Amino acid sequence: MASLLSLSACGDDGGDSDGGGAACGEFAACGGDPTGSWTIEETCLDPSMFAELTETCDATIDISGVEMVGTAEFKPDSTYVTTSTMEGPMKIVYPPSCLTMEGVTITCAQLDATMQELLAQGAASFSSASCVAAGAGCACTLVLEGTTTTGAGTWSVSGSSLTVQADGEAAQEVPFCVEGSSLTMAIQAGEEGGAPGTGKSYMRLTKQ
Repeated sequence: MASLLSLSACGDDGGDSDGGGAACGEFAACGGDPTGSWTIEETCLDPSMFAELTETCDATIDISGVEMVGTAEFKPDSTYVTTSTMEGPMKIVYPPSCLTMEGVTITCAQLDATMQELLAQGAASFSSASCVAAGAGCACTLVLEGTTTTGAGTWSVSGSSLTVQADGEAAQEVPFCVEGSSLTMAIQAGEEGGAPGTGKSYMRLTKQ
């Protein structure tokens, strides 16, 4: 998403974002034993995951069309492997105050043209994009290209936190909860919601 920042350098410092279909509540971490092979069944993605698109601007974002698919395997030898793909459309509405680039006001058509140029250069992290005028502002639809990410490393459990350490990286603590054949875990390592041990962006997996 970093490639989009240069073309939506917004003038306001509001930073608010609204998540259209992300109102699935928080989950409470309860710990448990994550050993086994799991498949992602559903996700709750909080708009804060895409804050770089709106953090310097009073834009609104709807990520209800974005989903994550993949698998996770936590092996008995305390190693893990994961695969995940995030794909689907997101919609961002930029008010007039956001339509600036390097201090110069741009039109919605110019923003759309810049996105098309990024796509043509292969410099965008989305597979398609389109922007149309919305009143005095601009409504853009970006479709994530669905690149698959893999991970591997070691894992351990401490209370309701799953500590994962990817190869060559620092350890991260992830709130999680195992209930029967269901594993719920935060998508962003170390994420907490309004209370300790709760998560706002999370995935729910089913044991294979």
